[in-house]
Amino acid sequence: MTKGYKWLLFISSYAPLYVLLGINNYRFESNAIEFMKAEASDSTRLAFWATILVLFAVSFAAIGYFRWIGLNERRSFQGLKPINESVLSYMISYVVPLTALNIDSVNSLAVNAFLFLIFGIVYVNNDLLYLNILLILFGYKVYADASGDVIITNYSKDRLTVMMNNGEPVSCRKVVKGVYLLRRSS
Repeated sequence: MTKGYKWLLFISSYAPLYVLLGINNYRFESNAIEFMKAEASDSTRLAFWATILVLFAVSFAAIGYFRWIGLNERRSFQGLKPINESVLSYMISYVVPLTALNIDSVNSLAVNAFLFLIFGIVYVNNDLLYLNILLILFGYKVYADASGDVIITNYSKDRLTVMMNNGEPVSCRKVVKGVYLLRRSS
């Protein structure tokens, strides 16, 4: 997997935050047309909304790849333990600082962009692709097996447990070292 795609997955891990930022910066006291006219007349706010829309679109495209990527090997996994708590902890660590973003303050934008960059470097360089709340929202679950490999799957826990208990080799794809994608047929 390329570093570029890892960055796209990192961007997608923030998708729920983009929604929260949008809600936080929407002026509910005006109707939608008045709001859009006002935002379009302010270049900073227009850039904010354009960025949010682009990041949101990139997020869905990056996750869509998981639905279509070919599973190119067969492998058995042993043991199973959920690690969704890690995903939620990761999400909480960035939601609090970034929801305080003030799009009218250059300092706030710079600090949050720097924070976003630091989180991205850690995420990409440590192959933390499974720390992505959008995967969970799209029905994927994250587990670790007995050897410590991470499994991203849309199989039910019961079906996955049966396959593992039977030592049944499953079609999968090694996404990065130690992270495997297991997916039901569409």
